[in-house]
Amino acid sequence: MEEGIDDNSCCSRRRIDGRTVDTSHWASPDEGALTGDRRVLYLARKQAVSLYLSGASGESIRRLTSLGTSQAYRLIRERCLETHPDGRPYGWRGLVPWLRVKPYRRSTKVHVDQFGRGAAGAMQALLDSQPALRQAFEARILASASAKRLVETKQSRRRHCAWFLDQLRGFGYEARNEWPFNTLSLGYSSICRYIDKVLSANPRALAAASGGPNLAVKLRSGDGTGRPVQRFMQRVEMDAHKLDGRFCVSLPLMGGGFKEKIVHRLWVVVILEVVSRAVLGYYFSVRREISKDDVMRALKRALGRWCLRPVSFCDTPYLPEAGLLSALGSDFVGLCWDETSVDGALAETCQHVRDALRDSVGSTLLDPKTSFSKRRSKDDRPFIETFFRNLAGQGFQRLSNTTGANFQDRKGRQPEEVALASRFQYEYAEELLNVLIANYNATPHSGIGNRTPLAYAKFLYHHSQQSFRRADPAVVDTLFSIRKRCIVRGGAKSGRAPFVEFHYGRYTNDVLHNRHDLVGSEIWVVCHKEDDCRVALASTLDGMSLGVLRAAPPWNMSPHSLSLRAAICQACSHGKFAIPAGVDAIDVFMRYVESQAHNRLPVHPAYLEARRILAAAADSSIGPSMLDVAMARAKAGSSSSKGSKGAASEPTARRAQSGAADPLKPSAGPTLPPRRMAQSR
Repeated sequence: MEEGIDDNSCCSRRRIDGRTVDTSHWASPDEGALTGDRRVLYLARKQAVSLYLSGASGESIRRLTSLGTSQAYRLIRERCLETHPDGRPYGWRGLVPWLRVKPYRRSTKVHVDQFGRGAAGAMQALLDSQPALRQAFEARILASASAKRLVETKQSRRRHCAWFLDQLRGFGYEARNEWPFNTLSLGYSSICRYIDKVLSANPRALAAASGGPNLAVKLRSGDGTGRPVQRFMQRVEMDAHKLDGRFCVSLPLMGGGFKEKIVHRLWVVVILEVVSRAVLGYYFSVRREISKDDVMRALKRALGRWCLRPVSFCDTPYLPEAGLLSALGSDFVGLCWDETSVDGALAETCQHVRDALRDSVGSTLLDPKTSFSKRRSKDDRPFIETFFRNLAGQGFQRLSNTTGANFQDRKGRQPEEVALASRFQYEYAEELLNVLIANYNATPHSGIGNRTPLAYAKFLYHHSQQSFRRADPAVVDTLFSIRKRCIVRGGAKSGRAPFVEFHYGRYTNDVLHNRHDLVGSEIWVVCHKEDDCRVALASTLDGMSLGVLRAAPPWNMSPHSLSLRAAICQACSHGKFAIPAGVDAIDVFMRYVESQAHNRLPVHPAYLEARRILAAAADSSIGPSMLDVAMARAKAGSSSSKGSKGAASEPTARRAQSGAADPLKPSAGPTLPPRRMAQSR
């Protein structure tokens, strides 16, 4: 039964094809768009149909509208009750004069004259006479690219027309000189119009033919306008972006001096609040690919307090009131949100932090499996994609060491050579990234009425009627840290104090030494300090604390992360180097990498991680000013001794962490290979 017709309706007193008609659901055209005689005729038809359905006599209908009952009946049956392409009856729209409700059907044979006229409806008549050809032609037009078979992905109209003409030749149309072979263009325009008609009737196939599978999926899922976010801190968008730049690292040489080598492209993970457009937190990753550790560090920074970092390339790099959201005050530290939107690529990494995100922040993870998001689709996270585009366009892409968004953007430049010649080290890239993100929050944004994101966030916070949640710092440190259930080994039977093995290292403490009852059972071990795995927290399965565990040699000297430890152990297992007893594993690894300075292979990502951790530990322990003095004295001492003590000295930062020497001794080498200012001409 067609929509708009109800057998039980009493809206009309007369029946059409044995059924009553309900005009309350009929769609109406824009009567104001009709002008002149066309509008007069439409209103007369509408009045005639209304009078006919209400049971008026033929005399009154003709007197008021100049139309008879038979005309009104035909208008209803042949026009108003016909199905519109939108699936509903035409209704009042079918009464618009000179509107074609049904396609033209040719009833006579096609005869093309000398001027090319007389072939109206020839394409439709041909397909009506060849239903199998129609079905095959439409299937070819609507065919989608296969994910597993080698097929032609994008077929042009000319290719479709050539295939159609070949099929007609097989049926003998060309031999009989029938349409379209008796025309000058071989019916090209008619065939193209039919192709467009078939694609228009199937929007998914039209989108796939125009923009590929991504556009077809976008057509199905929408562009996000139907799911607006109205409340502050309702949703954040999180994504990872690979920086469009090339940077180097300076490796110290055994004979003195330094060797610059190109590092792989680096990543940044950013968390952005949707309503205020403010960046809550970010993490600069030196890994080749984003891992769950990078995601957890970005979340912990978004929930922690942001501190102003000193930079070396400018005296006043920060704009007034620059910073992340937590820079607004203690009220904004640890603010929780409701939803975390990620793309499909990052969602696979975020599976490990889903529970921690729910328990500590109270946020739901929106990924392709549970929501509307789509892998590699920029329309599901428009705000953070725009942020990344602006970060690249107003930041790293302005420098000569940029790789650009694609290979064509290089425009003859060699960013690797620029990075080596200018000694643009990756530490400077981290400083520049910190300044760019902090200044973004203090820059007027056109999407929020030319307010700054931080000012708008502060306004929304103070003028919102909702109550905001705050994450407990202790819970954040616990849940967003790497934890593992480890078996307690050793005990009286083996003659060893109880210990646990946690990520290639052995841990124990005085409390665990006396808990022989735990031998053979599992306990929780938590790496609560992400950049210092020399210590770890321990507790029983029911939550009873066992105190702080300390790592056994060779992991008890220099601070390091679990990923750095795993990379070192993997290199040792491959026979790259060996760690002697009683030495610092981090120092051995860094010496090995620095000994490969002339190797053409890129620098190991774990070396960059080790440099970052040691530099941060040195800055926090002795301060930047004391570190600069120590490096200057070490440089003067090494030059006076002509390098005689350079091979025997150890980096100050490594000794400072192990407590083996005074960091201000001139005989010690520099904490890290010196960071050199990027030079530009």
